[in-house]
Amino acid sequence: MLRTLLGSKLMIEQKGRQAFNLDTILLADFVKVPAKAKTLMDFGTGAGALILYMSEKTNASIIGVEIQEDRYYQAAHNIKLNHLESKVSVINEDVRKLDFKNVDCIISNPPFFKIHESSNVNESEDDRIARHEVMLTLDELIQSVAKALKFGGHFYMIHRPDRFAEIVSVMNKYQIEIKRVRFVHPYLNSNANHVLIQGIKNGQPGMTLESPLILYVEKHILTKEMVDIYGGRRNVTKLTE
Repeated sequence: MLRTLLGSKLMIEQKGRQAFNLDTILLADFVKVPAKAKTLMDFGTGAGALILYMSEKTNASIIGVEIQEDRYYQAAHNIKLNHLESKVSVINEDVRKLDFKNVDCIISNPPFFKIHESSNVNESEDDRIARHEVMLTLDELIQSVAKALKFGGHFYMIHRPDRFAEIVSVMNKYQIEIKRVRFVHPYLNSNANHVLIQGIKNGQPGMTLESPLILYVEKHILTKEMVDIYGGRRNVTKLTE
């Protein structure tokens, strides 16, 4: 299925749920790529939606990393579909085995669920690997990020609020200082169901807890902020060639 990448001028071809969802859009909006960044990596790029979004936010060289071969080929196809081969690439590799150093910025929409947790009993094996820590645990992800990032490098991630305490502990373990946090709520009076996190490798202490992002005013009616995010009015930074 070929469709427009919401909030952008780009196209993406997807199979099943490989392309993008709300998590992707929220993280793409939250990321602020350092102005002088030369390299940005996406750990677990799937079909490439995040790296396509990032192509509109930075002039840095963008590299997606995807362990599942089918998703890797889909991401490579989507890069070519948008004629971004000179700026965006993807590699079929396990992030735990990467040999990259001094990366300026890393982003990730990782598996949310531990192996023993159930999210959807009808999931395919492909989806189960993407959503569960079958091949990459939270600790392994953060360790891999810390290994690849340069001193002062930026890391962005979206995850589940009920794992926030664990995320703080693991990021502290690998000297990634949490700098920005934003909780996402379906409605004003509902509990958060996502958390957006920015960390800096060997950063100075000091965290900003941003105002919550509310998705809906009421059922099927988006808040003004979400209308702007979906419409791309604040997601894309104009780039100078």
